[in-house]
Amino acid sequence: MTPNALARLREQVRCLERRSLPHSPSRVLPTGLKPFDDHLGGGLKTASLHDILLPDPLEIGASLALLLPLLAHSGWPVFWLGSVPPPLHAWGLHQTGISLRHLICVESDAASVMAVAEDILRGPERALIVIAGPRVPSLTEVRRLNLAAESSGNTGFFLRPVSSSCASRKDPCACATRWQITSHPSAPLCVPGQVLPLPGPRRLSVSLLRMRGGRPAHWLLDCPDHAPLSRPMASFLAHRASPALPARSLSARSPACRARA
Repeated sequence: MTPNALARLREQVRCLERRSLPHSPSRVLPTGLKPFDDHLGGGLKTASLHDILLPDPLEIGASLALLLPLLAHSGWPVFWLGSVPPPLHAWGLHQTGISLRHLICVESDAASVMAVAEDILRGPERALIVIAGPRVPSLTEVRRLNLAAESSGNTGFFLRPVSSSCASRKDPCACATRWQITSHPSAPLCVPGQVLPLPGPRRLSVSLLRMRGGRPAHWLLDCPDHAPLSRPMASFLAHRASPALPARSLSARSPACRARA
């Protein structure tokens, strides 16, 4: 065995034993929202997995309002993985600051999604991955993805629907955090001289259901008061947003790439 091969083997053994990882274990991804970052100790931990639950398909815009700015602030390539094309609108992505050159949409068959996700997480280049779809991963699959993330320093997000809030608390979770983000009734604005109040700003109800080594929490966010969440939620969704730029302008800027596995 050559010295180089022996050195690579030793490095792989050290990563498996979690004694020497090629990244800083204390690194975090700031959300840009002070109440969140203070509670999380600076932000979401990298080299781990995070679970975002969708109690209603119509609430996907609320989850994207929090997730997409976080992905954009990282500055890293983003892999969006699922068995169907992602419901993302190019102009909404542009508004969040995500570079379309760094967004890779991977469409795979349902049986191969977890295997593809593990390969991406284990890759040598720093990246983020979003695993979208209805399938609930088993504990074994999540643990394999956790090991892949810890060995490389990459970070993964599950974005999946659930049948009810009860199911979100009962099904097994091996992720670092679990979230549920929904719309919340706005507070009315009372204007002097008007009999009826005006509709208040859009609100989000953000629940941190579980946190490894930490406490659950809940926040109500008035979106205009929080810059990362101030954009219209419909602008993120391909089936709801109207194009704000001509198709040629978007393609010239750098269209999102799609790969099929």
